[in-house]
Amino acid sequence: MLWPVLLRTDPLGASWSLGERVSTRLRWLDEPGLPADLVLRHIGVRASPLIGADGQPWAQLIEAGGLRAVREGHRGAGDLTLDGCLGHDAFLRLVGGLPVTAGIVRRVRVVHALYDRGADGWIPSPGELRLTDVPDARPEHLRDDPDLDGPSAGAAPEPGTMVLLSPEEYFRIAYDRLPDQQWQAQGFLVDLDVVDGAS
Repeated sequence: MLWPVLLRTDPLGASWSLGERVSTRLRWLDEPGLPADLVLRHIGVRASPLIGADGQPWAQLIEAGGLRAVREGHRGAGDLTLDGCLGHDAFLRLVGGLPVTAGIVRRVRVVHALYDRGADGWIPSPGELRLTDVPDARPEHLRDDPDLDGPSAGAAPEPGTMVLLSPEEYFRIAYDRLPDQQWQAQGFLVDLDVVDGAS
């Protein structure tokens, strides 16, 4: 089964390239903030409590075939029917004892959200999302930051002329040159073909 995985952080420890096998720890998102047609509905899973170092349950481990994911805020056990999608959280690799999910990356899309220009910053337009396919996805395409190892675009600044601005300062200075609306990348949506029997 193809499972949508929302990547909102740098996907550390995994290569999210098309056709690549990924082994990673995932989180279940009950409210992923995606359009209704992208959210999984009525998914049957088995849940068991995850026990912390203090001997108390801190989350659920949900399982369906080869899928394993952490669902925080819930501690019960048994068969459940869930709505939502998976999310990648690089920090889950720091939690010992969590099982991984393995699968093949079948599709990668960039998630863009529409923002309106406000008086002091960008204001998200609720429900305004679009997806753009990344048909040649590879690790360097899954970053918003420029390549700092490559050649510099333009000449080096004159000494003493470079000023670092906060996002708020930049917004205030450039306000008249900014568009009324702007699509901003929010992360990636990856279709992961989960392999049964991952450990």
